[in-house]
Amino acid sequence: MKSDSISVDLRLSSKADSKVKAFADVTIPLGDDGTITIKGFMVLETDKRPSVVLPPGRKWKQSWLDTVQLSGRIRSLVEEAVLAVYERLKGEL
Repeated sequence: MKSDSISVDLRLSSKADSKVKAFADVTIPLGDDGTITIKGFMVLETDKRPSVVLPPGRKWKQSWLDTVQLSGRIRSLVEEAVLAVYERLKGEL
């Protein structure tokens, strides 16, 4: 699988002063078995650091818990796909 086979629906944040710059829904093809769509990824930007893709999460007490955990190659493919769309949309502004 390549990152370009992963579909990303990305929305830029309307809050200019927020560290969260975008929200993304990711669809991963599973061949003849269909697809899986994971909603709620976030693109986070902080001063002088590269953009980071955070998985969907929910608040629990004093911290956040991931509701989806990706590991291995699929994690890097999803991050690469989300950041590619984010950089393209950010460049269009």
